Amino acid sequence: MSDPSMVIKDSWILNTLMENAGDSIYIKDKECRLWRVSRKMANDLGFKNPEEIYGKTDIDLFGKEFGSKTMIDDRQVMETGQPKLGLIESYHDENGETNWTSTTKLPLRNEEGQVVGLLGITREINELKNSEIGFQWLATHDPLTSLANRFLLMDRIEQAANHAKRNQCIFSLLFIDLDGFKKVNDLQGHDKGDYYLKKLAKLLTRSVRSSDTVARIGGDEFVILLDGIAHAQEAEAVAKKLTETIQKEIDTEEHQVTASIGVSTFPADGGNPESLLKAADQAMYEIKRKLKEE
Repeated sequence: MSDPSMVIKDSWILNTLMENAGDSIYIKDKECRLWRVSRKMANDLGFKNPEEIYGKTDIDLFGKEFGSKTMIDDRQVMETGQPKLGLIESYHDENGETNWTSTTKLPLRNEEGQVVGLLGITREINELKNSEIGFQWLATHDPLTSLANRFLLMDRIEQAANHAKRNQCIFSLLFIDLDGFKKVNDLQGHDKGDYYLKKLAKLLTRSVRSSDTVARIGGDEFVILLDGIAHAQEAEAVAKKLTETIQKEIDTEEHQVTASIGVSTFPADGGNPESLLKAADQAMYEIKRKLKEE
């Protein structure tokens, strides 16, 4: 026979935990219905009294798509008797915001050792996850223009090459280098130069399709990946139009900041990212050389 004082003590500890814990804590029965929840969990879900949630399932609270996934994990814990530790989950609320959580689910057993439910502990990790996403973004994007950087560009070219090989199609790279940009930096300062770079980034982005990739790979060097084109002449036409647009819109007062654009096409000019980028770079310098001779 159990000691009544121990029962009272255990109940007091559970109540204290449920009322004051900084994490969401819940107990579910074998049917995945909530039997007990912490006050934090209730408040986060918009309920003043935790008892208002008792008997509900995750489908009732979060909808079928998300609730069905969590209930699969719940049933696995209760059927196998094995805990699930540190489950990373994301839920999109009614405002479209993403809530990231880390959850641990433990089987609850009766005195005979039979699993009769589960105990869940969920912690919000939005700051951690957002920092992780932020670090990933910084690793793949240019901080000044928010365009893709060289690392992400090379990955996109690799993907485009694999797709083109499977579907026997082509794609092109446009290598863009600004002419007259160094003079702007020297005479008007880096702030003015940065202004032109950000202005160019916006111009390039709106001038191509959303399926294309615009990247900044150096000081005043940009590359556009034109994916899924029918023939190389399409890329040449885009390059010509961009050259004219850049001359008109980037330096609207003096028109001294212009661009030289070289084009390479897969597979005619290379079969991998490095060779394609080099071919487009060489084509760009050839255009610069011809302009100087004129």
